[in-house]
Amino acid sequence: MASTGYSAFSQDGQYYAVCGNDGKLKIWETASGRLKHEYTPNRHLSSPCSVIGWISASPQSAGNVSPSPRKRRRRKSISEESDRKAVVAMGSTNGKITLYDVAAAAVSATLENGHSSTVTAIVWSACTGLITAADDYHLVEWNLQENGIKCKWKSGKAKVTALAILSNGKSLLSAERIIKWWNLATKHVIRTFTGHAGHVTFLHTVQVDGTTSYLISGARADSHLSVWALDKNKNDKASIATLAMQDEATSISILVAEELQVVILVTTQSGQAHVFKYQPNGHTKPLKPSLNIVVAADVNQKETVQQIPILAGHLTEDEKLLLAYGNYLNLTFEKVKPDFSDKMQCLIRSEKLDTKKSKERKEETISKVKPTAIEDDVEYLAPGIGIPTQKRSRTTSGSQLLLKDRLENLSLNADANTPGRIPTKGANMTQLLMQALNSKDKTILTTVLFTKNETVIRNTIAKLPVQAITPLLKELTLMLQGKTYVSKIAVMWLQTLIMTHAAHLMSRPDIAEMLSPILSFIDAKLTLLTAIQRLKGRVSLITGQISQANEEHTKDITEESLLVYQDPDSSDEGAEKDDIDLSSESDDDWEEMSDQDVQDEQDEEDNRSVKFEDDDDDDVDDNDSMHS
Repeated sequence: MASTGYSAFSQDGQYYAVCGNDGKLKIWETASGRLKHEYTPNRHLSSPCSVIGWISASPQSAGNVSPSPRKRRRRKSISEESDRKAVVAMGSTNGKITLYDVAAAAVSATLENGHSSTVTAIVWSACTGLITAADDYHLVEWNLQENGIKCKWKSGKAKVTALAILSNGKSLLSAERIIKWWNLATKHVIRTFTGHAGHVTFLHTVQVDGTTSYLISGARADSHLSVWALDKNKNDKASIATLAMQDEATSISILVAEELQVVILVTTQSGQAHVFKYQPNGHTKPLKPSLNIVVAADVNQKETVQQIPILAGHLTEDEKLLLAYGNYLNLTFEKVKPDFSDKMQCLIRSEKLDTKKSKERKEETISKVKPTAIEDDVEYLAPGIGIPTQKRSRTTSGSQLLLKDRLENLSLNADANTPGRIPTKGANMTQLLMQALNSKDKTILTTVLFTKNETVIRNTIAKLPVQAITPLLKELTLMLQGKTYVSKIAVMWLQTLIMTHAAHLMSRPDIAEMLSPILSFIDAKLTLLTAIQRLKGRVSLITGQISQANEEHTKDITEESLLVYQDPDSSDEGAEKDDIDLSSESDDDWEEMSDQDVQDEQDEEDNRSVKFEDDDDDDVDDNDSMHS
């Protein structure tokens, strides 16, 4: 079973605290099994809780009041021990530590400026105080009297995931994959322990006697616990003992019994609990559990039995097992006496009885309503008051209707059955809705609310009295956390309710408290929008490629084409073009040029012959003239 948040029992087992994924802190009282506190931190969605731990502090150290330095130290009496407060320390992702006082039901202090990133581990000791580790690779020792930093030093090059303080308060153990043993006075490492492949999630120290101490550690994805001897003079590379389990551990509780025997209660992710009895005697073989505990539900007395997961366990001083099983919506606490006569102890519990008890406890927890303040003739309703039932006068005027007719008038089809009447379901729906909210009848609520007709919803909300707004908001908030269909209907009702009664809602002083669960739910859904859109795009891309591949695979290559285009041969086209060019341009021009040259030469010869004859005639004439 996967863990749904961070949880821890108080040191005395009186309380059980859980900080879930929604950022809310819930604290149960284990004796009665009631949900005692439910606290929603500021900015719980932007900086949710990352780790929690319990502090059993005195009234002065738990708050902001510092003790007077003039008072001398003296031994604590029994009355002072009983006055110690149970405080829950919550580390957040922004590096702050919030101290929630269970007795005062309020935040007593906020420790800041110690870490710059997510707080990963918290440990507290009456001798040493509060020490935390974070992703910034630093360890911080806090001064709770002044709400400041007492000391801060670097833890190493890896993120610390678990812390433990020795009983004498002089040493500190921090774990990543490697476990380091620190001297708190000098802040130097005494020695290291190696052997875990994953990040260590649990560190618990056990002091058997005045000189002997042991360390029990569990890591992520490990199906065993390792036992180490805390001895400065030894440097053993391997653990001295191994406790074998079936799955990874989710919680560990240790108690030293008689004859220096160590009893270890471990709950695993599979929802089972294992009890080990370990005697420190140098045993090196894997030790199997002495007792396995399983809780099963007898559903209608059928042959099949359903297992109820065990979430956490705590060993009490009388060596009994305080088990928390079920789920965080229906959590049950039971103190069980272990039976070591058999290896397996199975607890058969009726699931129906547990559900009824949890509903009664929840109603008792939520039914803390402030009394009505009455002044003169005006009646004021405090936040959380239910809808007052109006007293009907016995004397009525006119004819009295039969019970059958009254029920028909209240039914949803009364308007349709009445001839000559315009169907308006708003009045009947409003009456049914008020009756369902007063009587908390789920059947009538389902009949009224599960409608998609916007006109009917608008008419019903318009005629709804203001006293019914708060109960209706609570019902719609529960519907929002349901499935998709129910959430869509709740959104339609919420939209109409806020638009119609916006003025009244803004005038209420508790409007932030009323709408904070809805706003938190919307913010949580919006954080998933980006991832869902990215996933949708990837799925669309993959499906598109698959459909395209299927179309290409199923395409018939023999199918007749609608249009055929034949591309001429490029070699023939080039040859014709060359022939045309050569014949038209080269040959013709060459012939024309040759004829022209011949003609020119003939003309030139004729001219020369004519000129020669002329010259001869001129010479004859000249000779004749000379003779004469």
